[in-house]
Amino acid sequence: MPKIFHFKLICLLSLPILCLSAPGLPAKDAKMKAEDVVAKHLASIGAPEARAAARNRVVSGSAQVIFRQGGQGQLPGKSNILSEGREVRYGMSFPALDYPGEQLAFDGEKVTVGQVRPGQRSPLSSFVYTYDVILKEGFLGGTLLTAWPLLDLTARQPKLDYTGLKKIEGKQLHEVKYKAKKGAGDLQVSLYFDAESFRHVRTQYRLVRPANMAGRPEDSSAQRDTIYTLVEQFDNFKEVDGLTLPHACRLDFTIEGQSSTLMTEWDIAVAQIVHNQQIDPKYFSVQ
Repeated sequence: MPKIFHFKLICLLSLPILCLSAPGLPAKDAKMKAEDVVAKHLASIGAPEARAAARNRVVSGSAQVIFRQGGQGQLPGKSNILSEGREVRYGMSFPALDYPGEQLAFDGEKVTVGQVRPGQRSPLSSFVYTYDVILKEGFLGGTLLTAWPLLDLTARQPKLDYTGLKKIEGKQLHEVKYKAKKGAGDLQVSLYFDAESFRHVRTQYRLVRPANMAGRPEDSSAQRDTIYTLVEQFDNFKEVDGLTLPHACRLDFTIEGQSSTLMTEWDIAVAQIVHNQQIDPKYFSVQ
């Protein structure tokens, strides 16, 4: 069994913003609206009939976790992502007592998450549990979910803001900022779409918690904000039942602030996607 060191969430440093504005935005993109991006994105998934036919979805494959900072080691494991309507179960399991994995679920009413040991959640689970809009709105997992919010904006009624093309890791991506109708708080959610195909390839969640006031005025300059960033990336798109869906996912979770840093990466390789299975409702709640 691979050995990893127990990591503990503590105060942290500052995080650089990952997105840089693309110089010289073309006129055609300057006139584009968020609704235009969404329409092209939905078409990139599949025809309306194919999208509507997928009542639920079961995604299975392998997973790997790498503790880059604030912990040590890496582990191979398994992944399972279930969704039916707006209900979601996002799971990764690993063969280690210190880190058995992540279990994140939304049953249509409330979010439940697993524990790494009795009474203790992982940093990722704690973040998703606290900012439960991530699961309630159907973000985590992107277009692998039937709960993906862009499939049903009429019910969600979010505020969308198209901010143009951004250059990220050498690629031009359309950026749409998404503000949920309720429950988002200070969490910033940005969705990114390929400049040509309009496939959803990235989601960034960013939260800044201001530093606590110092006990003495002369110590105030030493106080720093804590910044949480969760980035999902999607790749290896393939057609399944008339729908073009990603078969590779990567999550990067970073917490930086006062004096130390936590960085963890998960990689999921999808082996199978099937639709319209019999799913027991109990799976959408973590017991």
